[in-house]
Amino acid sequence: MRPRRLPGLLLLLLVLVPAGAIGACAKNEPDWLWNYDGTIGDGNRVRMTLVLRGEQVDGLYFYASRLRDIALRGTLANGTDLVLDELDARGNVAARFEGKFAERDPRGRFRDGRLECEVIVGSWQKPGAAERLPVYLSMDGGTAGTLTNRYLPAGADDDELIHRNAHRFWDALKRGDKKAVAALVAYPIKVRLPTGTKRLRGPADLLANYDAIFSPRYREAIASALPRNMFVRDQGIMLGSGEAWFGPDGKVIALNNR
Repeated sequence: MRPRRLPGLLLLLLVLVPAGAIGACAKNEPDWLWNYDGTIGDGNRVRMTLVLRGEQVDGLYFYASRLRDIALRGTLANGTDLVLDELDARGNVAARFEGKFAERDPRGRFRDGRLECEVIVGSWQKPGAAERLPVYLSMDGGTAGTLTNRYLPAGADDDELIHRNAHRFWDALKRGDKKAVAALVAYPIKVRLPTGTKRLRGPADLLANYDAIFSPRYREAIASALPRNMFVRDQGIMLGSGEAWFGPDGKVIALNNR
């Protein structure tokens, strides 16, 4: 069965929230990961993963420009007030997030629906610094797993292997390295061509049909995705909104090039 393209929820920037527009996020799920996308400051794109255990919160985040995890540890008071310390490699506090779960989305993505855990708004600040950067995060989805083994539902026991191969595929496609792309695909694999669906038996088949498979629009969609801390289910690990799916060895098992 071929993994399907899944709709993603959006997230954005931590901004001031009107009084009375605070949600209530009450969860105690030590084996569940909540993923958020958004920005810090002037458009610095980030992805954050949180584990909510009542008042205790653990997690990590990364900048899209760096693709390197940064540890988070913090608390949630009254289901609304979130404080997350950003930790360096030695476990020292390098920065702090202070925010709230919003009852209404200041960006209007969720329209008039009352929110609980879907949107975080607030600020980010380094210790002793005067500048506070606005932060906005919106939930992209949740999956079973842990911070050290998020891809277990897909049968993967090495998250870093997944991240390395996903990054190699993503980077090779952006650079136009066709042979590297073909080498990171698990065969046989079905793709859509102008003439219909075709089953590719090996790298040579993919290379012969490369331009028909990877249209400019499709390449752009993959390039805009983040090949780290991705959504996962039993069928595989999803890049972006389902443009590609990876198996437990980090190789591509589906190309949704519609």
